[in-house]
Amino acid sequence: MTALWQVVYISVAAMCLGVVPFIMFYYEAWDPEGRNWQVWTAIKYEALTIVVVGTTLVIGWALGGSAYVPLDEYAYNGTLLDATAPSSCSTSACESDHTAASIKIGVTIAVYLVALVAFLGWLFFTVFVGVGLVALPMDLINDYAKRPVGIDLEEYAKQRMLLNERSKQLMEFAKKLGADAHRKRDSGSVKKFNRFKQAVYLVEKDWKRVKIAYKERGGNPLMWCCQAILGLLCAVLSFAWYLHIILYVFVSPPPNIFLNGVFIELDKAFSLFGTVAYGLFTFYLLACVLKGCMKVGLRFFWIPIHPMRIGGTLMNSFLFNVWLLLLCAVATVQFCYTAFQSYARLTAIELLLGVQVRNLEFFSWFFRHNFFFYCMFAISCITLMVLCTCPQEKSGIDDED
Repeated sequence: MTALWQVVYISVAAMCLGVVPFIMFYYEAWDPEGRNWQVWTAIKYEALTIVVVGTTLVIGWALGGSAYVPLDEYAYNGTLLDATAPSSCSTSACESDHTAASIKIGVTIAVYLVALVAFLGWLFFTVFVGVGLVALPMDLINDYAKRPVGIDLEEYAKQRMLLNERSKQLMEFAKKLGADAHRKRDSGSVKKFNRFKQAVYLVEKDWKRVKIAYKERGGNPLMWCCQAILGLLCAVLSFAWYLHIILYVFVSPPPNIFLNGVFIELDKAFSLFGTVAYGLFTFYLLACVLKGCMKVGLRFFWIPIHPMRIGGTLMNSFLFNVWLLLLCAVATVQFCYTAFQSYARLTAIELLLGVQVRNLEFFSWFFRHNFFFYCMFAISCITLMVLCTCPQEKSGIDDED
């Protein structure tokens, strides 16, 4: 299993750093007026990515490719007892000296690559999961509470006219940006283009709601009921995650193993139940990653939005979300191992992530002090306050623009 984990994570690293970025660069370089330079542009950006990551990997491994694993040393100073002597001994005879120490072990460059990918994934995971754990249940419940209701022809015509005016404003703004706005790399141009994409997304979303309200008379009520139930389930999962992190991760020693105990009891009932519950909590985190990324992109314009819609997802958006999930998958496994140590003890992943990666020279401080857990919890608290104050996104292009 140790070898299998390494093969899987090296494959993930190859996809995150090689295959997916190259294809993304290729599609981003598409130009309707000429496509001859697409491959060359993708090769240039991919070569730069490999050089930067490769240099960081080699230098980091050469300078800090060792893990200092903590251990306890016990020294017994006493005389050996005769085999025929009673098994009990006096307090002075059984005393031992205890000292905290560490053992230095070298890691392979493959393990250091896994640690580098995991650390990069943690940076995205901390922000997006912190936002998604709050935003995912709240948005599902808010969408149900503000679901479209049936409207007549007069109201439909009014809403079409308003959306038409918004679309005209966006067309004028697009002309000011220019046809090559998506290729500009300065911060001001990137921010303007991301604001434009956000405004277009909101117009399309509102137009879809208007069509559902008029043509479908509010849509299928069973679908909205299922969405409300899903929102309540997500709220329960988010609350369970927060409570588990507080009781099991933040408090040392933990007063209760909480979800670990739930999984253990489910395994006693049937060996598959605990695994299914473990997978449910794990995959929920990946859903929060996608939701948090989308939510951050709609509120802050330092990253572009990449919406996933059935039958309407662009290839570059699909690739971006694949890349994000792959990158955060390693951090998700390490997050779940840390949170569920009582359940996932004595496993191959413990040797890889819990011993080697966790205790590497540069990364050990972040993992031993639960830095990412505290940051994620703080981001969730801020997200909760912001969404309670302003639950709906506003267009990034105002009248002044």
